[in-house]
Amino acid sequence: MIDLNLNTQPKPSPASFIKDTDELNFEQDVLQASMERPVIALFYSPASAICKQMAAALEKLASAAVLLARVDITRNPGLAQALRLEAVPTVYVFHQGRPIDGFTGAKTDAELKSMVDDLKKFGGAPEEMDKAALAEQTKKIRDEADAFFGQGNLDAAMERYATALETDPSDMEALAGIGWCLLGQGDVAAVREMLTGLSPEQLETPRLKGLKNLMALEDNVKDIDDALALADRMMKNPKDLQARYDLAQRHLAAGQLEKGIDTLIGIIRLDREWQEQKARKLLLEVFESLGNAHPLTSSGRRKLSSVLFS
Repeated sequence: MIDLNLNTQPKPSPASFIKDTDELNFEQDVLQASMERPVIALFYSPASAICKQMAAALEKLASAAVLLARVDITRNPGLAQALRLEAVPTVYVFHQGRPIDGFTGAKTDAELKSMVDDLKKFGGAPEEMDKAALAEQTKKIRDEADAFFGQGNLDAAMERYATALETDPSDMEALAGIGWCLLGQGDVAAVREMLTGLSPEQLETPRLKGLKNLMALEDNVKDIDDALALADRMMKNPKDLQARYDLAQRHLAAGQLEKGIDTLIGIIRLDREWQEQKARKLLLEVFESLGNAHPLTSSGRRKLSSVLFS
């Protein structure tokens, strides 16, 4: 095992942080080692001139913060097959036991140096990582997820939120994003299960608090008619605003947010002062729970404005 103790090696050479590994030792040399700092795994063929150039450039960049593991694919065809390598040189970057980056083909020395410099912010044990850099990386991923969510692409949004949460397991905003995606897909049970496992402090995260508030609406619908009975009441008496209000609550409690919002707006259209603006107050509570970033908030506010100012 390579000794990376800088106290006993005050001037280590780059070779101290380079290892040739194989199928038998790949898990220890790469996956386990990456739990402490990033590991660049270079898959190469000794007969390739491009591979030799890449290896030489990466060897100069290896350090205590970023290790280099070389894998000769001619001697380790099983690894090449398992990773579905199609060409050499191929580089995978591992951190915390999983690949976080990779490419196939040649890169310039400047491009490789830029990549390694970016990886150095993860150098050292996880508890020593640059928290600001980690937060920045997580936010970037989460912003991508928010963009997908705003477009209604819930599958892509959930994948990016999950990636952000893997990058920083303490990121409650990313967890909340997953919860909102689940709610958008109608999986209320999964949202409730997720919230049940969180601490009171975690639930104070605004987006999680909003989810919790919406889930609490279930308590309000336990003693009211079911949706079919309410729809029947509305057919018999279109001016039965209590039936409409109860139906809106049922929609919201079931995760059918757009239906709930539209039903509340329908009440306001018929009588905006009904029971001291009860429908409008609940609607504003829903918007607050959703947050300004939720697409239903902006669309719902536009619909409400059109009613109030028509």
